[in-house]
Amino acid sequence: MKEFAEMIVESRSNTDSWDHFGPAKTGLRVIAPGNQPRRGGNGWAVVAQDAEFAAGGGADCWLIDSGDLALVSVDEIARSGLPMVLVAGAAAAIEPEWLDRADGFVLPGDDDDVVAAVMAGAAVPDRGLVVADFSDGAARTINALSMDASRIAAQLALLASERMDPAPVRGIDAGLVRRMIKLRRDRDRHFPAEIFADPAWDMLLDLMAARLEGKRVPVSSLCIAAAVPTTTALRWVRSLTEAGLIERRTDPTDARRSHVELSEASVAAMMAYLRGFVAVFGGR
Repeated sequence: MKEFAEMIVESRSNTDSWDHFGPAKTGLRVIAPGNQPRRGGNGWAVVAQDAEFAAGGGADCWLIDSGDLALVSVDEIARSGLPMVLVAGAAAAIEPEWLDRADGFVLPGDDDDVVAAVMAGAAVPDRGLVVADFSDGAARTINALSMDASRIAAQLALLASERMDPAPVRGIDAGLVRRMIKLRRDRDRHFPAEIFADPAWDMLLDLMAARLEGKRVPVSSLCIAAAVPTTTALRWVRSLTEAGLIERRTDPTDARRSHVELSEASVAAMMAYLRGFVAVFGGR
């Protein structure tokens, strides 16, 4: 533990590197297992590399690179009671249990300020899933995604304003939505899949079908439903969450997992859309 103690003293003695990263923020002490953990930056500090250290109260949050997942278990993180932020590498495969356990995601290219902000957000109870990517060259993409999500939110809000009771009605069920999803996937047999990439709508359809089926959708399953690379799917999860279209919930039966669901406004808007769809095609 001497090595860890020296790391703590060094981190705490340098207030510029961890003690504050905004007028309303406080410093974060991070445990980062691995041979080459991220070094402390503006607003956060690595205080240990040993997975057992968290149990002693020496850290405020886990920061785990997807390449270091073999060094610590999901159960160990759950027992620590600390939030966990996953560094999702662009090429690394991530097991579903890690995607579903994470309280926040750091994506390729994030700088220290963004990492600190994501960790701070993950440490706030019921804050929801925190995902950020403001890397050089990616900021415009993220802004565009957020604008697209906001546009979708506005359109759904318009539909919701015209809605009736969002309860299921004749002709609208999970089977209908699943058929719509299947038709979308069938396009890939005839055209290049990338020309029809629309992960936001794929996610909303999948969540609506799950809602009608009474099922929960973990983050990992939602990423699969988006039919795009994991990091792209996570960016959309962030954008849709910020737009108020989807919400993250901790699984009441297993605190190690979380699931994603439509917001009530989105449910109402999707029902309004499906009513219009059935009105046009239901008799054919």
